[in-house]
Amino acid sequence: MKPIAVTLYHTRVISPCDLGRFSHLLTPERLAVLSALRHPHAQACSLTGDLMLTAIVRRRFPQTELPLVRKAGTNGKPYLADLPDLHFSISHSGDLVVCAVSTVPVGVDVELPRPVRSGIAARWFSPDEQQLLTHDPTAFFDLWMAKEAVLKEIGCGLSGGLRAVSVSLSPTPHLTQPVFGVWHALSRAHLPMGTSVMLSISGRIPPVVSIEAIDPLSFL
Repeated sequence: MKPIAVTLYHTRVISPCDLGRFSHLLTPERLAVLSALRHPHAQACSLTGDLMLTAIVRRRFPQTELPLVRKAGTNGKPYLADLPDLHFSISHSGDLVVCAVSTVPVGVDVELPRPVRSGIAARWFSPDEQQLLTHDPTAFFDLWMAKEAVLKEIGCGLSGGLRAVSVSLSPTPHLTQPVFGVWHALSRAHLPMGTSVMLSISGRIPPVVSIEAIDPLSFL
């Protein structure tokens, strides 16, 4: 079976964040979601993700009308009403935003290294995963990204429970058991600046990932 292709786009957070400037590019529903984010950086990250997705769609489908209308599937996973076969997943950390796009449901997560509260691994990781961390504490974010990528691909996000996803990183990232009865294939991608990203699709064959930088304002 031919591996599924996934394109991973990356950009930096737009700063300063100015919702008024871009309000004509957002549906009233999406504008309300962004306006409700009180932390300025969180708002800027989410806005950048929205504009990034718009730039990707305009690059691939130039005639698409704006603003993009998002809907939620039965599992809560977002999709574009006018492009239901264009599957996407957005993640951000620090001043980095990524968006994975494919012809099948996809999940992506990026986590820049930062201090981790004590007890997090014991709460969310399996005994085997915790054992791995005793030998290699730097594996924490690879494990976390893999778990979250799978849950985002499914559509439930962290509400699905990180413990539902059991991961091994040797020899390459992979699940050790199905999640809710379904296998998912993982792939680790490396951005040009050295940051690792985890992606997930359904099945047992990891996706083939191509990486592209994109200007979230390139369509203006």
